[in-house]
Amino acid sequence: LRPHIVWFGEAVPKIEQAIDAVSRADILLIVGTSLQVYPAAGLYRYAGYDTPIYIIDPKDVPVNDRRIVHIREVATKGMEIFKNILKSE
Repeated sequence: LRPHIVWFGEAVPKIEQAIDAVSRADILLIVGTSLQVYPAAGLYRYAGYDTPIYIIDPKDVPVNDRRIVHIREVATKGMEIFKNILKSE
């Protein structure tokens, strides 16, 4: 009745596949999360050492990782900024 929703305390379906996808990513984009609910919050740590990570969220994100660029905007505005960043690279 509730596909694609994981409640607190539940296992994340297909977490192994998610870890594999993140570890192979050329770039990682995370939208709308505080990165405080595990295990999903820790997925970004599986990104490669040189993989750029972008987080779009208007609130503070309590992580310290040199790879992370935090775009402090709501998703619609943040995606526009992200698109411009990609165009300039």
